[in-house]
Amino acid sequence: MLAVYGRPVTWKMLVLTAALLLVLMSASAAGIVWWVWHNMAAQVVLHEQQALVRLPETLAVEAAVNQRVQVSVDTVLPVTVPVDQTLTLPITQALPVRVSIDTAVPIAVDVPVRQSIRVDQVVEVDGQVATRVMGIPMTVPVKGRIPVKADVPIDVVIPVRHTVPVVLNTEATVRLREPLRAHVQAEIQTQVPIRESLSVPVMAPVQATLTFPQRRVQAGLDLMDVTVPFSDVSFAPRDGTAAAAWWARHVARPPVSSAGPASAPTPEPGGPSGPRP
Repeated sequence: MLAVYGRPVTWKMLVLTAALLLVLMSASAAGIVWWVWHNMAAQVVLHEQQALVRLPETLAVEAAVNQRVQVSVDTVLPVTVPVDQTLTLPITQALPVRVSIDTAVPIAVDVPVRQSIRVDQVVEVDGQVATRVMGIPMTVPVKGRIPVKADVPIDVVIPVRHTVPVVLNTEATVRLREPLRAHVQAEIQTQVPIRESLSVPVMAPVQATLTFPQRRVQAGLDLMDVTVPFSDVSFAPRDGTAAAAWWARHVARPPVSSAGPASAPTPEPGGPSGPRP
């Protein structure tokens, strides 16, 4: 009988110890396998392989256009032009206008009169004349008719100060020396015909959607480095009838329409000579 530290060791104790060690080793191995399965990946390098590529139904892309786009424009564009400015209009021709005047004009003028007036008439005299006779002053009564014939010269200046009313209604011709200034505030409605071929640069990226009429295409892989997580690895028969049935059931199944945004094409193994997992 075996003894450890003075204690006897029986077969029952040995079996229980071996079973405990086996459980601990199994748990450790399971934990390591679980960690490796979820955190590690298998890396496969493929050389000159054929692949069946499945394309999405539509693919949203953003493209940058480096060349100018030629656009032919043939249209009539309605245009509203607001005008709010002061215009200077030079007028060189005479303008016929109707003049109506009703006013009073003051006149201040001196009129010189140089004339000789002929006098031919009979003057009746009835009065008294003071005279001297032999040095003696006396008053002599005079009564009679005296004929007068003479030329009387007149040289006087007659001042005229008067206000003359003026009423006038007539046509006249007017010439403007200064240009006419007019303030214009309006909106002009017009139509501009545009017939031109324009070269337009595309500055912003263009959003486009690609549609693939053939969803599955054959592609050749020159070199491809595939990293496959262990959690995505599945097992299948390698050759024979069972392998063909398995590939027909899993690879050749109809694609599932994607409701979300389109993803990039993903190569699928399983072409004529494609690799098997």
